[in-house]
Amino acid sequence: RYAVFPRGYWTKRGRFDRTVITVDPRKTPTTEASDLHVQLKPDSDFELISALLTLLHGKTPHPSVEEITGVPIPVMEEMLDMMKNCTFGAISVGLGLASSMGKYRNSEIAMNFVKELNNYAKFTLGALRGHCNVAGFNQVAAYMYGYPFGLDFMRGHPRYNPGEFTTVDVLREKDVDTVFVMCADLVSHIPADCAAYLAKIPMICVDIAPCPTVSASDIVLPGVIDAMECDGTFYRLDDVPVHFEPFTSSPFKFTKSNEDTLKQLFEKIRKKGQVISLPSINKEGEGLIPENLP
Repeated sequence: RYAVFPRGYWTKRGRFDRTVITVDPRKTPTTEASDLHVQLKPDSDFELISALLTLLHGKTPHPSVEEITGVPIPVMEEMLDMMKNCTFGAISVGLGLASSMGKYRNSEIAMNFVKELNNYAKFTLGALRGHCNVAGFNQVAAYMYGYPFGLDFMRGHPRYNPGEFTTVDVLREKDVDTVFVMCADLVSHIPADCAAYLAKIPMICVDIAPCPTVSASDIVLPGVIDAMECDGTFYRLDDVPVHFEPFTSSPFKFTKSNEDTLKQLFEKIRKKGQVISLPSINKEGEGLIPENLP
């Protein structure tokens, strides 16, 4: 609706000046409206992009790639020809790319593919995410701390390490013993073993509606609906900020917004005044490592 049909300076005819290629194992309304539907087999994203890279380098991929991906090599060549001869191309990927076999390697080879395509035409790569403020936390964390997610503050400064400090990993390794969930239905979106551990430990949740995370929480704080009951700035999936004004007020007397709820919690924590003193390392390197360790 917003990426294909609008008319622009270089696309005055809207949809008629654009070419749409959809890569999907299934037939959907989007594939029917596309110029080319590449119907690949599930869990063969890496092999398809690898074959496209091979073609881009002027070589022919191994014939076995047709059986693996379910896509004939002539279709790959047609797809690549469309991409090489465009003026401005944009690849939008969904969660399927990172959820299929290959995981982050799929994203890695997709980025390499886009880098190589820029030798022929201007190309970008973006993620399709679903919720209204889907890029909000990433934007705020990036400009405040320099990293978009996977942050750790245990040493008094932000550290970034996906795979260690990200949500699924800290739950899988059982590194946390208490969780505060802010308007996110974690139980519905994380692996089963992580959700099972989440249900065992103390959990506080702020949310606007019943959901599995609310049911599993020990304490539930009612949330205020942003852009409806309080003002706020949303960041769209393309990182464009949009400010919204409310058309009503918070239904609760004890809070005006989710931000107000957090400020009240922080103030109570400050008044409590409990400071945890972490062990420090002296000049000789002693302190954190017990003496009886080899």
